[in-house]
Amino acid sequence: MDRITIRIAREDERFAGSFVIEQGGKICDGLGWDEMLGQLAVITFPTERVNRWGGTLYPMETPQEREAKRLARRARGRTMAETEAAMTLDGETTRC
Repeated sequence: MDRITIRIAREDERFAGSFVIEQGGKICDGLGWDEMLGQLAVITFPTERVNRWGGTLYPMETPQEREAKRLARRARGRTMAETEAAMTLDGETTRC
């Protein structure tokens, strides 16, 4: 098993002040206290038990995997103008 590092995100990182778990070049960030404990349990328990529980809630990803997912979401997503136009057609005029 690779070494597991738990730390608090610095001010210049995403989700500053949240917990970050690093293992084998992969990270999971933006975690609260209970999420960090749950992620640590999932990482350290045997795989067959984790699969029985439903798998990992918070995926461990390399920076390259995270960027690829972000680009894929952006490619299949709508622009803000398209979203507003669809909301108007659906009769939704409420804005957050």
